[in-house]
Amino acid sequence: MINIKKKIDVILLCGGKGQRLRPYTLRTPKPLLIVNNKPFLYYLIKNFLKINVNQIILAAGYKSKKISDFKNQYFKKYKNISVVKSGDVDIIKRLKDCSELIRNDFLVCYGDTHVDINLEKYIKNFYKSSKKCSVISAYYRLKYGTIVYNKKNLTVKKFKEKPLIDNPINLGYFIFKHELIKDIKKNKKWVNFLYNLSKKNQMITHVTNKKFFSFDSPREYFEIKSRFIK
Repeated sequence: MINIKKKIDVILLCGGKGQRLRPYTLRTPKPLLIVNNKPFLYYLIKNFLKINVNQIILAAGYKSKKISDFKNQYFKKYKNISVVKSGDVDIIKRLKDCSELIRNDFLVCYGDTHVDINLEKYIKNFYKSSKKCSVISAYYRLKYGTIVYNKKNLTVKKFKEKPLIDNPINLGYFIFKHELIKDIKKNKKWVNFLYNLSKKNQMITHVTNKKFFSFDSPREYFEIKSRFIK
């Protein structure tokens, strides 16, 4: 187990309905979908337990009882893992509800995303900066080829076979300084909160080239089920 000198808390976002993943999510919250014979959330929690974080909060909403049942089945002995139920709300409301338990700087992670990074190194690098927030990002290759064409006469000028997009995508694994809780409480939308941080130049990103998995469609879920090894 790795010890990080500065205490840090973790919030795992587990409350969305996962509507694009239906029918798989009709009865099951997306983070609890089975991957490699266990709920995907199991692997996320185990990753954070390796670095001896102060506490892990499961921010639940959709079918939150199943999140509680999962916690009791797999992590009942862990007193530093808890479930906060917020219902059908924006991410920012989930963070507001969880903030009552937060006493340290904290990570916020999407419950459907795994990034193969060194968490300890990522956290230490954040503390080398003077910023209030960090996020993991990665360049993403489109699954389809694109076409460049003349918009006036519709003539195709160029084919691009599955290009990398120009800007990296947001993979989450946000680290926030504890002082940002007051800003979280002032905002009504998660995207507005992030926008305001970037506008104030208070957010840095670590662009990773490591493998990552996120599933937001039946096709992506099938891929992660067949390829994820942990």
